[in-house]
Amino acid sequence: MNFVGHAVVAGLELDHGAFAFGAMIPDLSRFAGRHAFDPAADARLVAAGVDSHHRVDAAFHDHSAFRRWTAAVVAAMPVPDRGARAAAHVAVELAIDGILLRGDRSGAYDEALQWAAGAVDGGPWQEVVDRMADGGIVAAYASAAGIADRVVSVMERRPRLRRLGVDRADLAGAVAEVLPDIEPAVGDLVVELSRRSG
Repeated sequence: MNFVGHAVVAGLELDHGAFAFGAMIPDLSRFAGRHAFDPAADARLVAAGVDSHHRVDAAFHDHSAFRRWTAAVVAAMPVPDRGARAAAHVAVELAIDGILLRGDRSGAYDEALQWAAGAVDGGPWQEVVDRMADGGIVAAYASAAGIADRVVSVMERRPRLRRLGVDRADLAGAVAEVLPDIEPAVGDLVVELSRRSG
């Protein structure tokens, strides 16, 4: 599960922006250069949100729907190799984020950003919050092509993944093929994850 999904699941557990933002921190820390997030307030709720992130990830990565969708993306790739598996894992997570953002189910994510805007004061986390607020980080999640572009770009920045050589067009086609299966099930998935991880 990626950060939008984590915020949405966290919002079902506890309706507070600090908790939802905390649930996003492990995924967002790379954007902040791994600097620690030191909020001006609600530190306990932020820490509880981080704990939620780890519980939800454990439940999500073991969930049959995630495994099924990932396998379907891999099967739709021309070469279903290790690179396809790595790309499919991330692509499914980003697709879920895009569906949540498009479907007006991202209220907890929006609340997390509003809370964070008042909790940071300069530094790398300010840049992250600003980028999130203007949609710069999540804009790519709106389409299969955008998801593929983001996944391949991330893989190309990591030496061990770069050599796996995933083709953007192939991945975009595979994601587009599987999106119709993911979209109608996302609402039930986030509710189930909030119950299983709570």
